[in-house]
Amino acid sequence: MTLRFDDFDLDTAHYELRRHGELRRVEPMVFDLLVHFAHHPDRVFSRDELIEAVWAGRIVSDATVASCIKQARRALDDSGDTQAYIRTVRGRGFRFTAKVTETDAAAPEPLATAVTPAPSDDDPSLLILPLRALTDTPELVRFTEALTGELSSVLTRIPLLRLSARGGHYSERTLTPAAREIHEALGVDYVLEGSVQAWPDAGAARLRVTVHLADARAGFRLWAETFTLDGPVSEALEAGVPRIIAKLEPQLHRAIYRTVRSLDGERSARQLYLEASGILALQGWHHESFAAAADLLRRSWRLEPEFALAAAHLSLVRGLGHRFDLMSDHEQAWAEALEAAECALQLDSMDSTVLGYAGCALADIGYPERGVPILRKALELNPANAQAWAALGSAYLAGNRPDDAVVHLRHGIRISPLDSRLSIWGAVLALAYLLLGDRSAAREQAELACQRDDRSYMPRIVLAAIHRLDGRQDLARRALDDAYRIKPDLTAEQVAALVGQKHGTRLLAL
Repeated sequence: MTLRFDDFDLDTAHYELRRHGELRRVEPMVFDLLVHFAHHPDRVFSRDELIEAVWAGRIVSDATVASCIKQARRALDDSGDTQAYIRTVRGRGFRFTAKVTETDAAAPEPLATAVTPAPSDDDPSLLILPLRALTDTPELVRFTEALTGELSSVLTRIPLLRLSARGGHYSERTLTPAAREIHEALGVDYVLEGSVQAWPDAGAARLRVTVHLADARAGFRLWAETFTLDGPVSEALEAGVPRIIAKLEPQLHRAIYRTVRSLDGERSARQLYLEASGILALQGWHHESFAAAADLLRRSWRLEPEFALAAAHLSLVRGLGHRFDLMSDHEQAWAEALEAAECALQLDSMDSTVLGYAGCALADIGYPERGVPILRKALELNPANAQAWAALGSAYLAGNRPDDAVVHLRHGIRISPLDSRLSIWGAVLALAYLLLGDRSAAREQAELACQRDDRSYMPRIVLAAIHRLDGRQDLARRALDDAYRIKPDLTAEQVAALVGQKHGTRLLAL
C-alpha cells in the first residue's frame, strides 16, 4: 500500500518515504510514526496514545518521542515553527494535517540524481531478535520490549550498519533458530539476542540482562555478557542501554573490521570506509591511525564522489589532525579538512553522522561559528550521536565556555562505546575541568583517559601539566616520559596544541 499526500509517498510494503520519487532515509520508528499519522489524518494523538500505537506500549522516554517527532518533521521538510504537516496541539498532543489518499500502486522509482547512496550489499547487516523475558510478569515483559527497541534505536548511529526489520518474525517461537539458519533465511551478517530476568537481591529488585552477539555467516558466537541493573524499571532502562551499548558497539566494530580486512580483491568505496572506521575505533586516535584512515577515506571518496560519509569522516580526521598537530602536512590538513567538510554538507545536510563529523572538523580548523550550529543540528537529528556531543563540548572549550564543555563532554563519554576514542575525549574533559579550576576532577579524568589507551600521548601531556600545577614535579616528569615513550618525536608545538604555549613551555622545561 502507498499513502500519498502532496508530493510525498509512504510505501508501506517497502518501508520507503519518497518526495517527487526521490528516496528519503528515515529510521524505522520514524517511518512507523509517519504511517500512523497518515492513516489517521486530522486526529489528535496524545503522547501516551502514540506510545501505545507506534511503540506498542513499550517504555520509552519523552526524549525518544520528541526526537521521533522532530525527525518526522524534518523528513517532510517541516519544523516545529512552520508545522505544515505535524501540528502541536497545546495540552493535547499532535495532529497530522495533510489530506491522504491510499493506493495499491507502488511508489515511483527514485530519481537518478538522489544524493545519498542507497544501502548496498557491501554494508554489514544485523538482526536484533526480541529479548526474552524469562518470566511473564507484565512489568518485565514491557521492560524487555522497551530495551529491545532502545538498543535498536541507538545502533542506527553506526554508519552503514543495516538493521533488519524481521526480528519480530521470531518473537512467538519457543525455540529461536541458530544464527547460521537465520543467515540462510534472511542473509544477515550478525545476530543479537538475549534474555532478561528479575533477580531479587536483599529485598531490592534487580534485573539481569544477558546479551549475545553471533557471526551469522560462520555460526560462531562473538561476544556475550551479563549486566545487572538496579530497579525501578524506568531507571534500569535509562542506565542499562548505555552500559550495554558501551560493550556491544566495539564488538560490532571489531567484527565488521575483521570481515572487511579478510576480503580478497579490490574493495568498494563503502568497504574502504568501513576499514577506516574500524581502524579509528579499534586502534585509537593518534598519528599512525589518522594517517592510515585518511588514506582509506580518500580512496573511498575518489571511488564514490557522492559518498557524503567518506568526505565527512575525512574532514574529521584531517581537522583533528590539524588541531592537535598530528599531521606532518599541517597546512594541507587544514585545506583538505575544509574542502571535505564543505562537500559533505552539500551532499547530505540531513544525516546526523555527516553533520557531526563535518561540524567537528570546521570547529577544529578555526570556524566554530559554523561548526557549533551544525553540531547542534546533528544532535537534534539524533540525540544518541555521542561523537557530536563530545565534539560540541570540545568546541565550547575552544570558545572558552568550560561549563558547557564539561556538560557535553561528560554526556558524550557516558553514551559512547568503550573504546580508545574515550582517551582523547577524556583528555579534553580534563582540560575543561582545569580551566574551571577543579584540579582534582581534572586529574581524575586525565588518569582515566591514560588508562583507556596505552598508545595515546595526549592525556599524558595533560596529566603532566596538572601534576606540575600541583607541585608534583616527579609525577609530572613521569607522565611526560610516558608521553615520549609513545611518541619519541613529540614536538613543542604538539604539547602547546594541548595545554597552551605557557604551560607547554614550563612543562618541557622539566
